Amino acid sequence: MIEYNNIDFHKFIDESLLNSGFRIVNVTPEMIERRINDFMTFVNGIITEYGDVYQWQPVKETFFLNPMNNKWKFSFVILDNDNNIHFLNFSSIYSDHIHNHCTFAGKSSRGKNFAKYHIIKLCQTGLDEGFTYQEGYWPKNNNGSIILFLKMGWQITHIRDNKELGMRADLEVVRNKTYHLLQSGK
Repeated sequence: MIEYNNIDFHKFIDESLLNSGFRIVNVTPEMIERRINDFMTFVNGIITEYGDVYQWQPVKETFFLNPMNNKWKFSFVILDNDNNIHFLNFSSIYSDHIHNHCTFAGKSSRGKNFAKYHIIKLCQTGLDEGFTYQEGYWPKNNNGSIILFLKMGWQITHIRDNKELGMRADLEVVRNKTYHLLQSGK
């Protein structure tokens, strides 16, 4: 049986990504301001790719500059050695929990376990800050993401406006289950 309390999850994520030529860092206001065009191109490219499927609309600069509560502490980007964006998540704090606002995975980066590495990082960061759970919403027809998040231990709580699934995650359970998925190659 794995003793999860003895694992340095931040080190595990950093070393795993580094071995593949990537790194995960906090999104900062300075990074957004300096690279606003890169972020907009990355996100709007994905929005365009899936716009018809999920009824997504392109976003403007204000989307990235929104100063949500503790956004800069709980939002992460995965970059390659040339600083190209491959994965991006914005999360913030809603009273007593983390709210997962949106996640974007670049087309060439899908299938590289970035969502799993990210969720471990987000869960551990939340646990480090005293939080125990997070929530988010997924388009109910986003089968790939929903199945992945269910495998990682998230639970469906409700359907909002017959369009989105509300999901909730116990940070420790999801961190551990996702780590196990990575370690077992699933």
